[in-house]
Amino acid sequence: MAEQFVKSSAQYSLNLPTSASPASVQVAAKSSTQQNSKSLTAPLPTPAVEVAAKSPARQKFKSLTPPPPVPDWAVAKSLPIPSRQPEKQDLEVVYNLKKPPNFKHSQELQAIVNDVVELATDQSLPTKPLSITLIDAKTSETAGYQENTPRYPASVIKMFWMVVLYAQIENGIWKNEKDFAPYLAKMIKESDNEAASFILDEVTGTRSEPELKSEKFKVWKNKRQQVNRFFRQAGYKNISVIQKTFPIDYINLPEPEGSESQLLSNPGDWNRITTQHAARLLYEICYAGQAVSVQASKKMCGWLKRDLNPKVWRSPDSYDFNPVRTFFGESLPHTRVRLHSKAGWTSISRAEAAMVVTENSKATYILAIFAPDSAYADEVDIFPKMSRLVYNRMTSRSSK
Repeated sequence: MAEQFVKSSAQYSLNLPTSASPASVQVAAKSSTQQNSKSLTAPLPTPAVEVAAKSPARQKFKSLTPPPPVPDWAVAKSLPIPSRQPEKQDLEVVYNLKKPPNFKHSQELQAIVNDVVELATDQSLPTKPLSITLIDAKTSETAGYQENTPRYPASVIKMFWMVVLYAQIENGIWKNEKDFAPYLAKMIKESDNEAASFILDEVTGTRSEPELKSEKFKVWKNKRQQVNRFFRQAGYKNISVIQKTFPIDYINLPEPEGSESQLLSNPGDWNRITTQHAARLLYEICYAGQAVSVQASKKMCGWLKRDLNPKVWRSPDSYDFNPVRTFFGESLPHTRVRLHSKAGWTSISRAEAAMVVTENSKATYILAIFAPDSAYADEVDIFPKMSRLVYNRMTSRSSK
C-alpha cells in the first residue's frame, strides 16, 4: 500500500482461469503494487501453545504443495523463504487462550457507544451495517452496538493471521523467525496484500491454485481452514478468516479465482468476524499480554504500534494506505497518546480495531468499529470523529 512495485513477472503467474467471481466478493485494501484502491488483569496463562493431532488429509496433501511464489519486492531484496522444521510439517497449533476475558457490561460505556451511533446518524450514515465494541481495559468494562454480528473486517483480518503465525513460531515449527520479519512489517504496518497472501500460504501450507477437483479441493480447504479452527477452539464463535485480501498482484489475482473462488461457494466462507472478536484479540495481545506468550504478545503489539506524528502520516512520501490518515489516530493528540491498531479499507468497507493509551496511562481503552458499507468507505472524516468523541469521553471518565 505504500511503495509502488513492478507487476509480477510471468514466472510467478498462476495462469488461473478468468471466471468471474461472485457478486458478493469485496476487494480489500490494495496490495503495494496498486494505487488509490479503496479498498480486551488476570494471571498469565501457561504460554505453551497446544498442538492438535495430525490430520491424515493434511499429510496426504503435503506432497502436493508447490514452493511458494514470492512477491517481486521480496525477490529484489533477496529475502529468504521461511522453511518449516521437517519433523513438524504436519503439526496444527491451537490458540492458548480457551476462554474470553471476564468483561462486565457498563452503562456508562454504553452511553458513549450510543453517542457514537448517534454521530453516524447525524452524518446521514446508515447504522444497520455498523458494529462497535468499546472496552475499558483497566476496569474490564465493556459496551457495544451490534458487536456480535459477523461482518467483513477488511484488512483487520491480518492481525488474526499474525497471531496464528506467532503461535507456530513459538511452537518451533519454523526454522528462523527472522525470515518472516519483512513480510510481517509490510502486512501489518502497510497492510500489504502480497505479504498477507504469502504469510497465509505459509501458515496453512496452501497456495492459490487453479480450480481444483472435488477431492483435492476438500483437502486444500481443510488445510486453509486451520486458521478458523485455531480461533474457534478458543471461543471465537462463528469466525471465518480463511479468505485472502485482494488484489494480489504477484500471483495475478485482482479478485478471487480458482481455489480462492471455490472458497466462496457458501456466503459464510467469506471472511467474517465481529468487533468483539477484534477487540478481544487486541486486548489479549497488547493489554493482557497473553496471546500465545508474553514474548510473542510484545512482538505483535510492537508491529501494531502507530506513529501519530503528523509529519509522518501526512508525509507525501508515506505509503498510499495509511493506518492513521482517515482512521482513529488522525484525531488523537500525537504527543499524549500511544496507539496500537489495525485498520482496513475497501471500496465498500471501513474497519479498525485499536488500543489507545492516554497520557500517563490514565485511560487505556480498546475501540473496534466495522462499517462494511460504501458510505463509510467514502466518508474519510467519520472514523476520526468517532475516535475523538470516544477519546474525550474516556479521558474525562478517567479523571473523575
